[in-house]
Amino acid sequence: MDSEPKPVIILVHGAWHSPEVWTQVKVRLEAAGFEVYTPRLLTVVGPEPTDHTWRADVAVVHDIAVPLFRQGREVVIVGHSYGGVVITASVDGQTVAERKSRGLKGGFSAVVYICAFAIAQRGLSLTSVLGGKYLDWMITAEPFKNVPFSIQLVPGQDPFYNDLPVDEASKWRAMLRCHSQKSFEEPLEFCANDIQIPMTYLLCDEDQAMPIQVQESMVAAVPRLKTRRCTAAHSPFLSQPDLTADVIADAARKI
Repeated sequence: MDSEPKPVIILVHGAWHSPEVWTQVKVRLEAAGFEVYTPRLLTVVGPEPTDHTWRADVAVVHDIAVPLFRQGREVVIVGHSYGGVVITASVDGQTVAERKSRGLKGGFSAVVYICAFAIAQRGLSLTSVLGGKYLDWMITAEPFKNVPFSIQLVPGQDPFYNDLPVDEASKWRAMLRCHSQKSFEEPLEFCANDIQIPMTYLLCDEDQAMPIQVQESMVAAVPRLKTRRCTAAHSPFLSQPDLTADVIADAARKI
């Protein structure tokens, strides 16, 4: 008798980034026998103003996940940074148990946050979690004015790659784009505390974009989160791909 197939893994990148950041982790997970997808989020754009919210990114995730569910597949969804908002909203109503209760196959079976926004309360947005204001290294419009705007980064001040060699950091910095401000300001109607499947959070001690104290406060507000810890900065999939892949594979194996 054939064994049950391994869950599929969907890796969701963060703001300003592209799916290519997951390449090293994707290769390792595929070598371990997992089927892996890395969608490109619609909120990551050029400098032109946009009004996409995280809802557009959830639709991208569901375009991949729902056909897999219909095949009876279970999916582990992983999000980095802003991607934590996307994966949280994506899970709403789409877990294995919830779909089974509606007579449907498949579903999400685990969630992994990689130094990501695991928002604990409904009605909060990423920006509200930041205290209603943006950080000094972001070029933004005035918050919560509901106007299309793409957030740019102050040249040379992004805090994403402080544990990478200078040449490698420069390579990834050159690939950064703009990001829809409205995606940071749209409140979540479903939060991390609503999730009823296993959740893991990878804490990154040297993160300068989302300092460890911020990560720890998020974890403390979501008691069902299990944690792993590493010494990486904000991009552990680049600086510590073996560990990052292991955290994700371990979450998938424990289903």
